Amino acid sequence: MVKIGKFIRLSLCIGILIALYSCTVGTGAYISPQSHFDFPNSNIIPIGNVRGEATTSGFFPAIMDADLKSEAIQAALKQKGGDLLIDATFYYNVKSMCILPIYTTTITVEGTACKMEIGKKELK
Repeated sequence: MVKIGKFIRLSLCIGILIALYSCTVGTGAYISPQSHFDFPNSNIIPIGNVRGEATTSGFFPAIMDADLKSEAIQAALKQKGGDLLIDATFYYNVKSMCILPIYTTTITVEGTACKMEIGKKELK
């Protein structure tokens, strides 16, 4: 009787671990020349390389979520105090729980943080 109880508890623990184990559903990357619109007649000054990340969970994958993308960009820009990113590469990773329909989406951005100064020259 004691051996059966231990077997049931062990089986239950293994079953819970398998149920909560997350599997990668999709990954991908895309590039963007800049993260924001730069003003005409502005001077763009590169500051340095940065990396930012943002994560969300829900019942649907949030691959192209603009708010999540903005959150990752802001996290990257905070590192150097920049105004925009240039030569940015966005990576996304979607994981799901094997049994529950819950997806975790992570967007990571890497690029060069830049300061933007509005120029004094008059435009023609």
